Amino acid sequence: MAMATYDLGDAVPLEYLAYDGDGNLVDAAVALTVTAPDGTNPDVTLEHPSVGVYRALAPANQLEFWAGAWTVSGAVTDVKLVTWTVVARTTPAYTDAEKVKKALTGQSGAQPIDVRGDLIDDAIGAASRQIDNRCGRRFYADTGLVARIFPALDRFITTPDGAQSLHIDDLASPTGLIVETRTRFGSPWSPVTGFETGPDNAALDGRPSTEILAVAGWLSDATKVRVTGRWGWPSVPDEVSQACALQAARLYRRKDSPEGVLGNSEWGAVRVSRFDPDVESLIAPYILITA
Repeated sequence: MAMATYDLGDAVPLEYLAYDGDGNLVDAAVALTVTAPDGTNPDVTLEHPSVGVYRALAPANQLEFWAGAWTVSGAVTDVKLVTWTVVARTTPAYTDAEKVKKALTGQSGAQPIDVRGDLIDDAIGAASRQIDNRCGRRFYADTGLVARIFPALDRFITTPDGAQSLHIDDLASPTGLIVETRTRFGSPWSPVTGFETGPDNAALDGRPSTEILAVAGWLSDATKVRVTGRWGWPSVPDEVSQACALQAARLYRRKDSPEGVLGNSEWGAVRVSRFDPDVESLIAPYILITA
């Protein structure tokens, strides 16, 4: 099995399940030691949400190789080792240099113009983040599970059919999703199993899940909900990729227009605006509307 990889700054979810000889979950004396790449042992808070279940969130604040050791005694005697790697967070781009070159020439079949590759790469990165900021969301997925906390009262509604719905950030995939609640400040997190993600068929449509439906009505008693999953979008929409190519070409041209004005003897001076109208049109369906 490949070693798990997390981005710098993530929270690393760890879990130990204590089984007796008959395969039943039982309580035991469980301890967890986490070792960082520099050899230090950061403090982690061990949670015991139910019989035989032990969880912790380890930090990921140093690059390279991490290790954890679960030491179990009492009803169960065991030592379980876990390892993971922390890498520098790389923020994905939404297009590539060839598409930007085509946008610069204005002809899909034109020969690549003489451009500086480093400046194109910079423009692509900047255009990708501009689109994120304009839309109020990002279109790439976390590489590992990341925990986020939501206030239940602010995001919890009852739908017309009586279901309880919690609005969450864009969730790229429900695979491995962990949902926990607590009822007051400082109380331990308790896992819940009676939930579904919505909207229906989001993954089939290439879109993220944006709500959690409480099947058993547990949202009514919750003040906070902790959701651990892979956030973002499952893939970059075609419109966003095209918008990024156009916007990157616009940013690249700014090297010839430090004052925001581009021109020549044939067609005079033209101001290079912040966003092309075509870019705005392409990303408009993806802009989050906030109250």
